[in-house]
Amino acid sequence: MRPLSIPTLLLLALIATGFGASLAAFLASRGGTVPITGPFTGLVMLVLAAVLLVLGLPLRRYMRESEQRRIQPTVAPRRHQLDLPTAFRTVVLARACAYTGTLVAGIFAGQALHLLASGTGSLWGAVAPTAFGAACAAALAVLGAVVERWGTLPPQDGESPGESEPA
Repeated sequence: MRPLSIPTLLLLALIATGFGASLAAFLASRGGTVPITGPFTGLVMLVLAAVLLVLGLPLRRYMRESEQRRIQPTVAPRRHQLDLPTAFRTVVLARACAYTGTLVAGIFAGQALHLLASGTGSLWGAVAPTAFGAACAAALAVLGAVVERWGTLPPQDGESPGESEPA
């Protein structure tokens, strides 16, 4: 599995922002209501980020200990244990969080931009909760990319640095 491509995530966020803004403009032009997210959505994104962080920290500790053991070999028992299925599930969850956070942040940012540009929603009633949801989703996306990088194995002999595999 190749590591996440940050330019791809940024392009996806840009496309999702355009989609969110055009969806809000389309609904407003047809006389419909523009969907407004509440602060609960941002809180859900923060809880998901906290769960990802709690699951990712043991992976980070294990990988750091493995790197230290590679540099300074020792026969002492490991302080941190992690099995391969757990590490793989954590990396896959991190990747899913990165993509989900990117898409949700883009859509919410597009809706917030439309609300700001059109002046249809109040600042505290519509724009602020939508922008808060976008910021929390962006934080989830960044944390997903970071935790996914934590699970990247070091390159083997003869392998180029871009070809390393996640744990």
